Amino acid sequence: MSDDNEIDTDIENYTIEDILSIFNIIDPNEFNVTDVANTLIAKMKTDEKPDLERFFGEARDKVLDYIQNIEEEDNVTTNDNMESIKEIWDKTGLQNDSNLDSVNYYGEGSHVVIEPQQRTSSGGPAAPMIATHIVNIDSQYRSNILPYNDNPLSNTYNTSFTFNLTNPITKATSLRLYSYQIPTSWYAFNARSGNTFFMYNGVIINIPDGNYTPSELVSAINTIAQSNIATQSLLISYNAGTNRISFINNDTLSLSITVIFFIQSNVVNFNNCGSFVLSKFQTLGINTTLGWLLGFRTDADATTGDVAITLFPGEANKITANVPPDTYGPKYFVLSVEDYGPRLSSGLYNITSTKNYSAVSITDFYKTTRVACRLREGSLTQAEQYTIDAITDSSSVNNLITGFNNKLSGPNSGSAFAIIPLRDIKNIRPDPYVQFGADLAVHKRNYVAPTILQRFSVRLTDDKGNLVNLYDNDWSFSMIVEERLN
Repeated sequence: MSDDNEIDTDIENYTIEDILSIFNIIDPNEFNVTDVANTLIAKMKTDEKPDLERFFGEARDKVLDYIQNIEEEDNVTTNDNMESIKEIWDKTGLQNDSNLDSVNYYGEGSHVVIEPQQRTSSGGPAAPMIATHIVNIDSQYRSNILPYNDNPLSNTYNTSFTFNLTNPITKATSLRLYSYQIPTSWYAFNARSGNTFFMYNGVIINIPDGNYTPSELVSAINTIAQSNIATQSLLISYNAGTNRISFINNDTLSLSITVIFFIQSNVVNFNNCGSFVLSKFQTLGINTTLGWLLGFRTDADATTGDVAITLFPGEANKITANVPPDTYGPKYFVLSVEDYGPRLSSGLYNITSTKNYSAVSITDFYKTTRVACRLREGSLTQAEQYTIDAITDSSSVNNLITGFNNKLSGPNSGSAFAIIPLRDIKNIRPDPYVQFGADLAVHKRNYVAPTILQRFSVRLTDDKGNLVNLYDNDWSFSMIVEERLN
């Protein structure tokens, strides 16, 4: 049964209070009711749900009729009392004073000032005047662009930066996403994500950062394996019919060879300042490794927490992946906009483990990158030594059946503004990923009260919570801000 059939779409069965609850509006007026309803109508039209599209249109009209009737009743009451109000204003000497900006009821020297309410010709409160502004955020205009650095903590990293508007918006009531343009320059496989390597026969096989099809991925691994005598016995094949990858040990003289996909001890020790050795290679979680993306779902070792398979010689002993390979890369991006204002939205929620444990976030993880380099240089202070030890300890006792936390948690952000699904990226490349218009209207932020907007911080992260590495290709997005003028 479709969602449309499960929902009562007869508007006569809903009170005004019911509709306002659906719209999530506490203080209704013509503008916020129309805005919320039209956003829902546009979404239902996009989702091809005509019954709900009609329902929200009828709900909007019902609430607007109610508001209009209330205003007419208020106007009648106001007209009845207009004469007495006029007499009061005449006595105070404030009537028709064109130079009056504010009324100070506490005498000269007091800072408590009450602004006179603007009124219509009929005596009722004036309808709010709303102005719209287009705010364009383009990373090429950020303050710091050099020196180039691919470290996410660098202040020149182009998917995390802070900026000020050329002119502040002093009474913003809402902002909504209008467009985004993102270059498709990120890599599905990259060393920083820990999904480019595994160990075979004690030797690291590491593929270059890049984007691959399943066949290209298998070819790249085989080429690298054949370049080292210690790994030449490895043969990887891809069956397009079953969409599965298989590992074969061709060394008939060996008893068995171990392939390690996930190294528990390397979860928080990645650094990029050493030689081509094991300690350079990070893994963020069991579900982010190259082995996982190749399709292998092997249980972790109960003692070490490592994930490995054992290959016996001969094609008859080949091991085939449990599931199809995943070479697509991130499935969505999260656009976070921190405006430092009292907003009604609460950001992004995600699922998490039901077991409690202490772990290092990705942000904190990257903060240890340079510290680990200094550790080997012998320049670590006692406090820094304590910190690095505490980080290591906090990640050593974890929460799965085997006693290890080897699964990456979902991203969350208190300033999340939009989820950007990445559709058909492989066919779009190398062109930028561009979206704009009504489809993005659902991404909206309302403010508790008219708010000053001047300083923003923006971040673009992937579905693992990592800052997206666009390799310094500039990206942009635009928002429409509504500002109340009276």
